[in-house]
Amino acid sequence: MNSGARRRHLAGETTIAAEIELKLRFPPARLREVLKSPLLQAAQGSSTHKLAASYFDTPALELQRRNIALRVRREGRRWIQAVKSGGAAASGVHRRLEIESVLRDRHPDMSVLPRHPVTKILRSRKVAESLVPVLRTEITRTLRLIEPVPGVLIEVAIDRGFIRSGRRRDRVCEIELELKRGTVGALFELAQQLAQALPLAPEHRSKAERGYDLFRGAAAAPVKAAAVVLTREMTAGRCFLEIAAVALAQVHANERGVADSQDPEYLHQMRVGIRRLRSAFSLFRAVLGDAAVPQAAALRAMAAALGPARDWDVFVTETLPMVRPALAAHVAAEAFEAVCRKCRQSARTKAKKSIKTMDYNKSMIALGGWLASLGSDGDSAAWRQPARACAVQILTARHARVLKRGRRLERRTAAELHRLRIAVKQLRYAAEFFSSLFPGRGMAALRDRLAQLQDILGRINDAAAVQPLLSAAAADDREFIAAAGIVTGWCEARGAAERRALQNAWRRFRALRRPWQA
Repeated sequence: MNSGARRRHLAGETTIAAEIELKLRFPPARLREVLKSPLLQAAQGSSTHKLAASYFDTPALELQRRNIALRVRREGRRWIQAVKSGGAAASGVHRRLEIESVLRDRHPDMSVLPRHPVTKILRSRKVAESLVPVLRTEITRTLRLIEPVPGVLIEVAIDRGFIRSGRRRDRVCEIELELKRGTVGALFELAQQLAQALPLAPEHRSKAERGYDLFRGAAAAPVKAAAVVLTREMTAGRCFLEIAAVALAQVHANERGVADSQDPEYLHQMRVGIRRLRSAFSLFRAVLGDAAVPQAAALRAMAAALGPARDWDVFVTETLPMVRPALAAHVAAEAFEAVCRKCRQSARTKAKKSIKTMDYNKSMIALGGWLASLGSDGDSAAWRQPARACAVQILTARHARVLKRGRRLERRTAAELHRLRIAVKQLRYAAEFFSSLFPGRGMAALRDRLAQLQDILGRINDAAAVQPLLSAAAADDREFIAAAGIVTGWCEARGAAERRALQNAWRRFRALRRPWQA
């Protein structure tokens, strides 16, 4: 619900609504183009408002921990209190419950809140009496109501201004497309049309989330994969959507850290999210059909753009410290490390640029729109298949693939072990995705054995990747090549040792029962 649609007269009046909106950020220099975009023109014209708001929480941030935002905003001569909670943000689409009340003044008033699971903590006297302002927003909002196609009504809010907490501030330049009538896919259709002419990117964080980062004085930590919760009542198609949403949320949660931070863990976790999403596309290929091919190709391109930076992160932060004693006697040891650090920084710069391009953001908007188009259960028999039956088929097929690629393990080349590693990784992801559908103890044991295999195969792959990585770094530098030879020899010896450990891990994996067959 937005200010242009509100008509309230009495203090204490309260409304409860579900809010679905797509947020898109844009560079401040492109504001004029956004305002003049033909796609955002409304037949009834537009209105512009100054909106000043304060967000409240306890000193321990109890509301934020419960995913609740409490805001009091001045709209003209009125004070509107909003409680927002729940829902999720995926591909820039925010789904939340919003409870709004008209107040007499700028101070939060918990007495006007209805009885509701979301408001229970706010109606607590202890919480209500400890509320303090933690951030504020100063926004100029231009509102328009558009009907891009018959049957679809979208409220467009073009926001510019600042989020402030103490002396810290963050600039706001974003478009909010709120769905008033129609399907979520209509929001993405409009966003894709806008993205053809404007440098738009999905904004996955709300103004409150950005403000809390300012309040803490630090960005959110790298985000690992969340658990996927599936039920036997779901269809195969619904399972895919749940898995994809969790994986995509991990990608989006780490994007900002990759762009703004030097911490390599953001890049690692973003790549994990992309891998999990790509695995979901692969695992559910029979369910999705050929329509998923363009999206899978876009994800493959994203992963490829981030790969070199991760390879150098692993080499500089993990491999190089271990090989340093063997390298110490070489006259060019320091110069070798300096070149490696320079290569790492260059790869990181390219990775950062790759997620700031219009192509990347258009791909993300397109992916979100494609997933939204699958929101209702499809008509195919594969889509409607029961969750557990689909999971059994996938796990059986992927387990057979791992066994096939692991035959005569001692004779496998590095390239063949890499293919085995991919098969193990996909089976592990499948076991994680489908864990809630089968006996917990058996699935946990399977995940542990697969994790051991994946770790060993990963180290073997890292050792094998060192030689081509270093060859591309400085092929014409003799001293670098000599130092690289020492490092490569050390890695080859490590790879040989890991191969011996692989045999034991493989036997333990093969001896394990398959819990989906119980």
